[in-house]
This record gives sequence, C-alpha cells and structure tokens, in this order.
Amino acid sequence: MSDLPPEPLLSEEDVRSIVRLLGEVIAMRGDINACRRRLMEGLCPIVRADSWLWCMADIEPGKRLGHSGILHGGFDDERFSWFLQAINHPALGKANRRIATELAERGGHITRNLSQIEDPEYPLFQSDAGPFWRKADIGTLMLSLRPMETGGATGIGLYRRRERPDFDEREIRIAHILLTEVPWLHYEKFPERNIIDRLYPRHRTVLNLLCDGWDRKKIAVHLGISLQTVNGYVKEIFRHFGAHSQSELIARLGQGDGGDR
Repeated sequence: MSDLPPEPLLSEEDVRSIVRLLGEVIAMRGDINACRRRLMEGLCPIVRADSWLWCMADIEPGKRLGHSGILHGGFDDERFSWFLQAINHPALGKANRRIATELAERGGHITRNLSQIEDPEYPLFQSDAGPFWRKADIGTLMLSLRPMETGGATGIGLYRRRERPDFDEREIRIAHILLTEVPWLHYEKFPERNIIDRLYPRHRTVLNLLCDGWDRKKIAVHLGISLQTVNGYVKEIFRHFGAHSQSELIARLGQGDGGDR
C-alpha cells in the first residue's frame, strides 16, 4: 500500500480549497493550538467529517493505547466523555494492531480510513469498546499518524456519525496532503510516555478530561461514578506525574515537547 491512493485525482476546486486553507493556517503562525484548530475546522467540511481529535498517541503493536495533549471539535460533553472511554478501552490495542504495525514498518506519516485500519480478526466497532463508540455516535473514522522522534505519534482522527459511509480515497488524499504540509504543527516529543503507559484505562480517561479542563464534579457526572472515586483517581494521577494541581498537570502534558517550547 502506498502512502496515498493513486486515484482519483483531485478536482480543481479541491486543490483551491487545500491551498486556501493552508494559506490561512500558515498566515496565523501564532498560537500553535489555534493553528491546529483552524486547520481541522477547515478540513472537516472539505472531507465531510462531523468531529475531530488531535493528540499525541502512544501506538505500538500489541500495546495499550495512550493519548495526551488532546484537542478536539464537534463533540458535546456527553459524546466526548463516551468517546474518551472508547479510545482508552483495552480492546483498542488489538483493534488498532494493523495500523500500528504499518506505522512501525513505514516510519513515516500515514493516513487511512476504517477499511484500511481495521483488523478483520478484531473489528473496531464490534469489539468490547463497541458500546462506547455507539454511545459517542461514531460510525466510522479516518486516522492520520505522524511518528515522533521519541516514539509515539501525532494522532489525528476524523469521525462521522453512525449510519454514514466510510471516508473515500479522495477524502483520504485531501486529509493526507493538508496534514503533511504543516510539519511545524505536529507534536515533536511525547512527554511522560512511560508513565502514561502504566495508567489503567479509567485513569487515562480521567487524565484526558482533566487536561481538557473538566472539574472533578463534572467528570463524576459524565462517567457515572462518585466524586470520591474521581478524587481517588486524580490523587493517583497526580502521584504518577509528580503534579500538585490540575493546572500543573495541563502544563506538563499540553505540549508535545514536554513544555520546553
């Protein structure tokens, strides 16, 4: 499989849309997360995506997934909480084995739709994580992964609601071109990678919500657990990272280079 499908060729309007969006993002050249948001908000209507995620993804064949530095759009709070439970589910290790293996073998940026990602032996939406995907109202996806120098990858997901068709080859090509033309927007290093890998899935979900700015009461409500349980998770997360506050945790995990930039 090549990095890009050979056909179909993009239309003149497609090319204009790509150039226009790249020009807008490059002209911003300020807050890097604002640039990422503008790129994704412009890309979604072009490829007909309903929602998106930009993060650091700890993705290796046979390993549990880990996510940090999350930016997202197109989700309400309820759908986003279900979505995080889906992507942090232990079943995702097997379901993503095919694309994780390809990323390791190629060592370069790849963009794939569901049919190219899915391992026939472990269908993504029929796995044990399936109920969480359904509650998040996600029926298909496209992933774009760019390896980082210290392991892991910039992970970009584009999602469609249930009952919608998979992304086609034209849409894969457009997303791949746009996301490879802005290397300065991608994360460079995965901070605290080994520590994140040791967290249990529920701890990872709470970690992601903390870094998204959620308070503990809101986390408890959306995950359907007690505030006391959330406090226990947060205490353990802080201990793992040597952090003393939510703001300190966000500062450490919000930058792909460990906060040194």
